[in-house]
Amino acid sequence: MVENQRENRAVEGYSDMKKRILLLLAHPDDETFGPGGTIARYADEGADIYLATATRGEVGMLGDPPVTDRAHLGEVRAAELTCAAGILGIRKVSFLGFIDGQLASTPRERIVEKAVEQIRWTRPHVLIGFGPEGVSRHPDHMVMCSVALEAFDAAADPARFPHQLENGIVPWAPWKLYQFEIAQEVFDAWGVPMAGVPAARLTTIVDTSAYVDRKIEAFYSHRTQAKDYNRILSRDRFREFSRRETFVLAKSRFSSVALPETDLFAGIPSEEPGKP
Repeated sequence: MVENQRENRAVEGYSDMKKRILLLLAHPDDETFGPGGTIARYADEGADIYLATATRGEVGMLGDPPVTDRAHLGEVRAAELTCAAGILGIRKVSFLGFIDGQLASTPRERIVEKAVEQIRWTRPHVLIGFGPEGVSRHPDHMVMCSVALEAFDAAADPARFPHQLENGIVPWAPWKLYQFEIAQEVFDAWGVPMAGVPAARLTTIVDTSAYVDRKIEAFYSHRTQAKDYNRILSRDRFREFSRRETFVLAKSRFSSVALPETDLFAGIPSEEPGKP
């Protein structure tokens, strides 16, 4: 931990901390269908929110009725994501350049390298990714879970991907890694075969009650995925469910953390590390 803090102190140019979050996700729509309310809340509170999406969702649905063809789906879904990002307040969206549905067969080191690059560029205090089952058990979600876990440590290690360390880019050690999760009890009540975690395992509950309408507005940006969002929005008491979003704290650089939490930035220093 001491070494990681020292690496962060090499970054200059800040005193009062500008809060920063980076999400490492798999497809366009993951940001909205998942922690969209959390994104909107922290963006409204002044945090810089960055999103790195592994793919452009090229093998997803075309819309019902179709709004594009298979050849152009990736391009259309990227545009949908850009629209949703604007609604939620995401500062920058980056695409890592991998193919939808093929992350499990892509050399893991290549994906981790791209994720580490994003961490070092954006210098987030908080990372958000998927849990081990990826909520929907989509193989791409599960891959991005393991990528985030590895990248959390690798980004702080100057021996990992040293070619990235030029033009002012230095190793960076995020303080926390959160996994977006939903209580299994919620899925059971809805009768849907999704992968949650026991409610007792949730470590962090974010109040998103003021951002339900904005999250739903962002849903409608993903027109190709209308079948999915209509199904989600039709679930019993969905608006009530969306008044909070839940996470598991998967990694932290603190020796101890007071749980449960209501703030992703709980315990993180209010000032940038500054010069050595």
